Amino acid sequence: MSVHSTLSFDDPVQRTIYEYVERHGAVTPDELARSIRVETGRCHSKPARSATYTEEKPLSPDELRSCIEELKERGDLVETNGKLRIAVAGSPTELELDEGTVTVRPAREEDRPGVVETMRTVATDGTYIVAENVAAQLERESALIRANDERSRMFFVAAFEPDEEGEEKGDADSETGADATDAADIVGWLHVNAPELPSLRHTAEVTVGVRPDVRRNEIGSTLLEDGLEWADDAGYRKIYQNIPATNEEAIAFLEANGWDREGRREEQYLIDEEFVDEVLLATWP
Repeated sequence: MSVHSTLSFDDPVQRTIYEYVERHGAVTPDELARSIRVETGRCHSKPARSATYTEEKPLSPDELRSCIEELKERGDLVETNGKLRIAVAGSPTELELDEGTVTVRPAREEDRPGVVETMRTVATDGTYIVAENVAAQLERESALIRANDERSRMFFVAAFEPDEEGEEKGDADSETGADATDAADIVGWLHVNAPELPSLRHTAEVTVGVRPDVRRNEIGSTLLEDGLEWADDAGYRKIYQNIPATNEEAIAFLEANGWDREGRREEQYLIDEEFVDEVLLATWP
């Protein structure tokens, strides 16, 4: 599903269900049954001219099930291990480290604590201002991944699994599916943020970071490659990131991956009581 396409729903009940899942990240059908109330229970009724619904009564189990199945068939929702989530594209990529395996994949709602913790770890030196701000925003938001008429936000994560867990970890994954990653050790992230402003809808801002103890293992490059591939498929033409000039490692990393410097803002930040310039970088997927 392209994040640039305006979400189109012939049925306002389907829109209500999608928006509830989108706001909450991951919900069970039982939670939807308790929470969704509409003016009518007819799943295929025509929308009111005002495009609004008065909350009056819940959907019947059959009507709710029918709406969910249609949203899944449309590619708007997926159901994994009993939880509904908005559908996002992306295949996992595995990297073998000496101590275990890192899997780069689209994030799930259960990854949120690990993403925030890793962002704060990377931002502790004060040179990753955007990541620090995103982490604070995530603590206030109700869902990790967003895709609605006004904005889109996508996350990829790098999840580490040590070798010593061995077969026991594999058995747990086979039994519990996606929720087996609840306790995954998130060691890196890539964040694509794109407010749906008409004049800027072809652009998106990226933040990417990897925990210091596992850097130089191609994790950052893989996150960047997978994230930019997703952004290209979603229709974004330009990806940008602004970084304090003191974060020389991040600037060198992006330039090594083909990014260009677009400019510089003088004394944009105040870090450790010193004014620091901001370097503007961009790439075209």
